[in-house]
Amino acid sequence: MTSSRGSGAKKRRLGKTEPRLWTKPLRELTRETSLGFEAIESAEIAGRKLHPWQKWFLIHSLELAPGSFAHDDFPVLRFKTVLLLVARQNGKSFIMSTRLLWRMLMWDGPEVEPALILGAAHKLGAAEEILDLSIKALRRSHGRKYIAHQSNVNGNKFFELSNGSRYKCEAASDDGGRGLSVTDLAFDELRQQRDWDSWSALTNTTNARFSSQVIAVSNAGTAKSAVLRGLRRQALERLKDWAEHVDSGVMDAEKFANTHDTTLGIFEWSAPDDCDIWDRDGWAQANPSMGYEDENGIAYVTEETIASKASLVGAMGEEGVPEHVFRTEILCQWVTAAVDSVFEDGVWESGVDESSRIADDSPLMMSVDVSHDRRMAYVAVSGFREDGSPHVEVVQMRPGPEWVVPFLSEHFSGSGAEAVVVQGRGAPASSMIEHLEAAGVPVMKCEGTDLGSAHGRFFDAVKAGRVFHIPQPALDAAVADGVMKPLSEVSVWDRAKSPADVAPLIACVQALWGLETIQVRKQPERRSAYEDRGLVVV
Repeated sequence: MTSSRGSGAKKRRLGKTEPRLWTKPLRELTRETSLGFEAIESAEIAGRKLHPWQKWFLIHSLELAPGSFAHDDFPVLRFKTVLLLVARQNGKSFIMSTRLLWRMLMWDGPEVEPALILGAAHKLGAAEEILDLSIKALRRSHGRKYIAHQSNVNGNKFFELSNGSRYKCEAASDDGGRGLSVTDLAFDELRQQRDWDSWSALTNTTNARFSSQVIAVSNAGTAKSAVLRGLRRQALERLKDWAEHVDSGVMDAEKFANTHDTTLGIFEWSAPDDCDIWDRDGWAQANPSMGYEDENGIAYVTEETIASKASLVGAMGEEGVPEHVFRTEILCQWVTAAVDSVFEDGVWESGVDESSRIADDSPLMMSVDVSHDRRMAYVAVSGFREDGSPHVEVVQMRPGPEWVVPFLSEHFSGSGAEAVVVQGRGAPASSMIEHLEAAGVPVMKCEGTDLGSAHGRFFDAVKAGRVFHIPQPALDAAVADGVMKPLSEVSVWDRAKSPADVAPLIACVQALWGLETIQVRKQPERRSAYEDRGLVVV
């Protein structure tokens, strides 16, 4: 598809100020009910020119809780967690640094300690970029007189203002922020977090600070973006509840706040899910900075720039930028897979049973698999329910594979499992086999023709509605977004090319194969009636 071109001068198309998806305020936002107005004024101290959407975001994300007002000695922010999603290169880092400078310059809480800002991201350098933007903004403005101390040491960058407020950074990890008590946690590029360990460690640093806030910023994620995906799902469920109760007139906002948690806010600038990649209104909705100039009179995100990106998208099998990449980066759309799910709509979901469990007297098989990049390892189990149907479940998932052998060495004997199924060779988990056996854990290898058999039997059992499971985000994402690759005359899940991590799914496939295999082996050998008569069956 090509873009239409008109003749003569045309009006510049501007990005949209209001996001497509957002959490509605509990009351009218004024200078008394939102500290965003104060934050906008503090941006002027730092010499910053804000675009309309950035002002809108400050006003809405700094809404005060019901009963709290700006004139109070200690105002209380409504949101404990704020999700900001917007297409790349629209000033996410700029508005986050502006928001954090407000806290450092203007906040006076009841604690003895001044405000502490902690910036975090998947890489320390990414977190430090926002810190650098903040300190540079102060140095180039009247705010430079407030700078008391600054460290530019690599790996230990921080700065402190004359009022004692500090800003430091850490790389996201499962022990991040230990020993710190944080007023604002700024979590950048949340889409990169594939498990909840770092999020849990870092966000708990805000528990002991008055009116603290976690601000998580990103563009759209993928199936691997476990944290962002989970938080966004929760936020959208709350938007749905609001629509059903407040927008429909069932109850007013105040009553809704008394019966529902309203401390999670989402503000997402994204194009509608079904829009064409050349939908220019969709561009404006996902790129709110489009057409707006900075303090130097330069508009960096323009309609022409986005058009040039769209023109590089491959179509009809031609070489080019994959469409799902353009949608994720430029339209801020969640494209969980570049291909259709292996299972038809509703097939996997038909096996969901939140009360499903393995019967106490059932045989049990365990299995281990490791992601293609060895970032995560999974232990799955399979057994029979009371009704005789097989049940599969991921019972343990942690970063890296090092924990697996010690974990199974400690827990296998008490689990009642017959063995642990591992792919015999050619898989990241295969290297564990000799270590498991050395630790006394019986291993059942799935290799050769058994690989295809295991996947085929699992696929058939799911389609037939014979396999049950509880809802598990990692497993559900693998089923929804996993792709398969040919192996001789059969197909198996592809660890390397799947948009989602399919290792938890492969672990379940292997566990079910092991369960059914040992059941066949335990059945008594059947003799033919012809053999009893001395006849040979050919």
